[in-house]
Amino acid sequence: MTDVGVAIAEYLSQAIAEKGLASLVVSGGSSPVPTFKTLTTMPIDWAQVTITLVDDRDVPADHADSNDLLVHTHLLQGQAAQAHYVSLARDPDAVANIARPFDVMLLGMGTDGHFASLFPDMISDVTAFDTDAAPAILRTGIKGSPAHPRISMNLAMILQARHIMLLIQGDAKRAVLAEAQHDRSLPVSALLHQTISNIDIITDQVS
Repeated sequence: MTDVGVAIAEYLSQAIAEKGLASLVVSGGSSPVPTFKTLTTMPIDWAQVTITLVDDRDVPADHADSNDLLVHTHLLQGQAAQAHYVSLARDPDAVANIARPFDVMLLGMGTDGHFASLFPDMISDVTAFDTDAAPAILRTGIKGSPAHPRISMNLAMILQARHIMLLIQGDAKRAVLAEAQHDRSLPVSALLHQTISNIDIITDQVS
């Protein structure tokens, strides 16, 4: 995922050149870690970059399942250690106050079609999935694996990004993505069928 990291760095540099600052919203899980490692080597003006998460588990910041911990361990290192990090789990109000549109949004997807912490059993929740809903940060009950209460941006807030990149790794996830083209019960289908923002889908092409 080196090319993804390079592309993100270019988008952030463009934003800094245009307005003096930039924002990067990332997901947890294993998929973005190689991209994070690439970003730590990118010589951009990280002091002007604000980083936050699209979702997290409601656990202590040093818990093994915390996306906060993941970001601190794999992204806020090297060159990127100079970035300003705002914790979604610890300070959602501060995240809500980050200027929008966000410059770059890096998303992943689970094998159940969820992205961020927007899961299949939430598909009828208009607050979570309606693109006309007010942009918001939601708290959920225990969901996903590992099973924890979650905090997540809703779809309306996610779509307030200039560049949205969706990482898809492995045959199983590519099959889910293909199914989501016609199966509206899969959460990622809402992302694919909306007409507000373009989604760049990046696959690892493993067969």
